[in-house]
Amino acid sequence: MRPGVLLCLALAFAACGREEAAPPSPPAATAGVLPPGHPPVAGAAPAAAGPAISGSVSCAPALGGCSGAALYIIARSAGSQQIVAVRKQEAPRFPLRFSISGADAMTEGTAFEGPLDLTARLSLAGDAIPAKGDVEGTVRGVMPRANEVAILLDTVRP
Repeated sequence: MRPGVLLCLALAFAACGREEAAPPSPPAATAGVLPPGHPPVAGAAPAAAGPAISGSVSCAPALGGCSGAALYIIARSAGSQQIVAVRKQEAPRFPLRFSISGADAMTEGTAFEGPLDLTARLSLAGDAIPAKGDVEGTVRGVMPRANEVAILLDTVRP
């Protein structure tokens, strides 16, 4: 074997044993913080719930029962009617217990502060956009930390 080939082989074997340094860890202050607008990452810590509103949603007896693909519970600011938080329940059965809080905010950092108007909307198709035939009920002026709020599905969207 030629001496040059032996030298190349020796250098290649020597390089194989070397390990590259791991990239430095982010500073503790920025570890686990995502840039604004970044989608949630699996395994990431959930948003703090803070104060919540809990209660039940039921169907008005005059409707003879309610069924649909999804129930949306929407919390809006009582003054501006801006959506603050939303919860979705697939294939709901009534009466349905619910809890909604800042952890359900549409936009991170939105304050879950009252008074809030809560609307429960039973979507026949499961769509987030209201449609003809969906059934709704609203309770106005609810403050966070309220318990036993009763929302009655009593209005069919024309």
